[in-house]
Order: sequence, then structure tokens, then C-alpha cells
Amino acid sequence: MAQYADVIEIVSPSQAASGSRLDITVRVKNLYSAPIGIMVGGGLEYGVSPWPGINFPENSANVDGGVTYSFNGYLYMPDSRVTIHAYSYWYGADGYWYFDDELTKVINLASLTPHVSEFQIADFYKV
Repeated sequence: MAQYADVIEIVSPSQAASGSRLDITVRVKNLYSAPIGIMVGGGLEYGVSPWPGINFPENSANVDGGVTYSFNGYLYMPDSRVTIHAYSYWYGADGYWYFDDELTKVINLASLTPHVSEFQIADFYKV
């Protein structure tokens, strides 16, 4: 359970094609009564080590008390099912970031359906 920075939701599609860019949003709520610095991070668990990170162009913000802030990021879908791990941190008065909460979400690999064309043999006339 979060002390100050509660990860409440990971917004993303439930499936994606291999190699496609997948935009995600991690929503974090400031549980403290005053503004605090909140930072978000994340990784992709799918059998490789270390886990590849999620790109968050802006990964920290000062968030007012009781407010939920949305951090936008993206990743490139690997060639297998992946579990997104999103983490939150809060900034202490001592100048250090402290790990607070995490949430996971599974993204399935989309199966590609081949397009079947309607191939017809044309009639040919002998001249």
C-alpha cells in the first residue's frame, strides 16, 4: 500500500502487435495533504534481464495534495506477452527519492491475421 504516491491505474491497450509503439499512461495519486514531488518509472517483464524500461519523456512532477496526475510514456512491443511494471516514488525533504508503490498490467501479443485475397483466374481467348 502506498504511503504518498499511489499508482492507481495503467492505461494501455490489452494487446499489441510485435514491434509496434504502445502508448501508455500511468496515473498516480498524491495521498499527502500538500504538494509533493512524484516520479514514475517502469519496466517490461517478458523473459529478458535486465528488464527494458518504459520511456517517460516527463517522469516527475509536483502534484497538489489529493490530485491524480497522469504520466504519459511509451514502449515498443516485444515478440511475446509482456507484463508492465509501473513504479511511483516521492521526493523527501532530505533530497532523496523514495520508492512507494507499484502496479502491473499484462499486454498480450496480438495475433496477425493474414489477408486472403480473392484470386481469380481470368479467361484467356486464343487468337
